[in-house]
Amino acid sequence: MVTRHASLFVAAALLGACGAMRTPRAVAPLRSRLRVSRVAMSSGPAAEGAEQPAVAPAADADTERTRAELKAELLEVIAPLGAGFDSTEEDRAEVLEIVSELEMINPIARPLEDDAIVGYWKLIYTSSPSVRNVCGVMGINQWFKNARMTSFVEDRRRSPNYVRYIEQVEFPGLLAKAVGNIAVAEGFWTQQDEEPNTMVTDCTKVAIGPMKYDSDQWQSLRCLMVQEVTYLDGEIRVQHGLVPNIIFVFQKLPPGAKVEGI
Repeated sequence: MVTRHASLFVAAALLGACGAMRTPRAVAPLRSRLRVSRVAMSSGPAAEGAEQPAVAPAADADTERTRAELKAELLEVIAPLGAGFDSTEEDRAEVLEIVSELEMINPIARPLEDDAIVGYWKLIYTSSPSVRNVCGVMGINQWFKNARMTSFVEDRRRSPNYVRYIEQVEFPGLLAKAVGNIAVAEGFWTQQDEEPNTMVTDCTKVAIGPMKYDSDQWQSLRCLMVQEVTYLDGEIRVQHGLVPNIIFVFQKLPPGAKVEGI
């Protein structure tokens, strides 16, 4: 298994779909209107060498409040950015700062082993330049000029570890009538043995309306091939790709939500 995953990393680097191999992330500099370390405040002071109680209700309540505030702020900042397509460098630095604080109070230490990761997740933001350049995660405009992603939903399951990506696409002119507006990629995901918060995804097939393709033709999908999940709760999930500070933010859809293409 280790050899197989190592080969995936090498393949991703050589193909250049997502840039160079990931190195430890640099934390974005805080803005001048620095939050007075809400995360640090939530943990409270501790005497050196003092044994801490297993449960600290007040601190836990503070952490929950901080987490809720950060998530609300993240959603507010992301809302006008068009899943990241319309973001500026300043926008991306601001999102990364909020995410960095949120990751410090991640409530699930091993997200890939928690059932919270299962379900329908909508991509609400990415800082990936490759996704912006091809106007979508699946890069359909490389094949169909002027096509642009309008929505991207992930269907993640367990037993087996199946994943399906549903990308809603806006095609120009008459092309939409010929191929529809949905692209779907399917495959399987696994948890890395040596890095338990890192998942490797192998997409096996891609379909755009009636047309079907070998997933090897869709190099843009490799941006999702190796991802580290750095934050997970029942509402928000954050992932980092191979390149430092490239993030993907997903929001969980409520049970029973209608997803076009399913």
